[in-house]
Amino acid sequence: MHKILIGVTGGIAAYKIPDLVRELKRQNFQVKVILTPFAEKFITKLTFATISDGAYTQEDWEDKPLLHIELARWADVFLIAPATANTVGKIRNGIADNLLLTTVLAYNKPLLIAPAMNTVMYKSPQVQENLKKLKEWNHIIIEPEFGVLACEEVGEGKLASKERLIDWIYFSLEPKHLKDLKVLITCGATREFIDPVRYISNLSSGEMGFSLARVARWRGANVKVIAGHTSVPEPPEIQITRVNTTEEMREEVLKHYDWANIVIMNAAVSDYRPSQTSPKKIKKQEKLTLELVKNPDILEELGKRKKHQFLVGFALESENLIHYGKEKLIRKNLDLLVANPTESMGSKNHRGYIITPDGVEEFSFSTKLESARFIWDKIAEMLSKRP
Repeated sequence: MHKILIGVTGGIAAYKIPDLVRELKRQNFQVKVILTPFAEKFITKLTFATISDGAYTQEDWEDKPLLHIELARWADVFLIAPATANTVGKIRNGIADNLLLTTVLAYNKPLLIAPAMNTVMYKSPQVQENLKKLKEWNHIIIEPEFGVLACEEVGEGKLASKERLIDWIYFSLEPKHLKDLKVLITCGATREFIDPVRYISNLSSGEMGFSLARVARWRGANVKVIAGHTSVPEPPEIQITRVNTTEEMREEVLKHYDWANIVIMNAAVSDYRPSQTSPKKIKKQEKLTLELVKNPDILEELGKRKKHQFLVGFALESENLIHYGKEKLIRKNLDLLVANPTESMGSKNHRGYIITPDGVEEFSFSTKLESARFIWDKIAEMLSKRP
């Protein structure tokens, strides 16, 4: 169980941190909290003591002089949120006049620092210079968001969302097996339009592709995602290009293909499209006959164009899963294929087989995020054996 230490400073965004603590606990992290004296003016120690594994203030430090050493050694990840301009400046200059800042000096790994303040303060040369120096020291600055601030002004300075903060915590914990590699992932369902409001599509949610993208980013890769229609939240901090049709997806994939070291084609593309698309909504009729024509096979085209890329495909079958998967691996010149039964589409659980030229391995996980980790472990293992 990973241990997360959160430093809360004296900004109005401190009221958001109990919700963050609750979510981290729900995800089975141990969480302890340090409050600065000014943070206690916004939210009490008792609140955090009730929902976390421990909450600490200046008074605790007076009773236990080595508390800062104990907390620094305990933590796997140290997040400061919200980080005020005052605290950012003190960290940059090595000032240690409270429990939080002294613990920072005793912590020998990169910090996660999430600034939150008025937009003019955030953009001031002093604050920007301080943040620049902290980045040079390999601390991670979780950039604030654009929005309505406590002063009712609109601009940058809003504390990063709970989802982004948690995503950066996972980033800090994952090994960087994919550092500096360029990863291109497709996901979601394409849509082939019959008229302006009707289309042919499928049940893909995009969750598997987004999970693969999240884990790749956590492990150090530079990730780009090309997504069709999806029904799950987008992963934070990742560049996502949206497309509708299979042809649009093909164009985007080919645009980035030479850039990529690893290409994962997880999208559920439509195999067929209407031969004609009506420019106006088709009126209701007793019968409607559609003529469908075959869409280009993007994965097969990538296999023919493959040079340095490690190419991964997905196959969804209702029968003869392994047989069809092996045939597809060879025919499309893939390095690895993930074969899933049809019930995996849109499902939270995920099971199937990893098929490579060397064999077949079955897997089954309760979440697609766990499957994504397993798939990336296999890819990293295969890449390590490449000459």
